[in-house]
Amino acid sequence: MNNGRIWLVVKPTVGLPAFLAGVAIISLTVHSAVLSHSDWFPAFIKGNKKAVAAAPAAAPAAPAAPAAKK
Repeated sequence: MNNGRIWLVVKPTVGLPAFLAGVAIISLTVHSAVLSHSDWFPAFIKGNKKAVAAAPAAAPAAPAAPAAKK
C-alpha cells in the first residue's frame, strides 16, 4: 500500500467511515447540482423522451472570425 502508514495516525474504524461519508456527500452534491442547473435532466428522469430530444445543441467552440475589410 502506497500510504499504509496513515493507519498509524488514524484508526481504520474512524478513517474508513469518514472517507466513505465524504465520498457520499460529494456524490450527492454533484447530483443535486446537475438536477438544479439543467432543465433536461429532471424531464429525463421522469421519462420524458421529448425533452431530451429537444435539448439545445452545444454552442460552437469559437465564434466565427469577422470578414476582413477591403
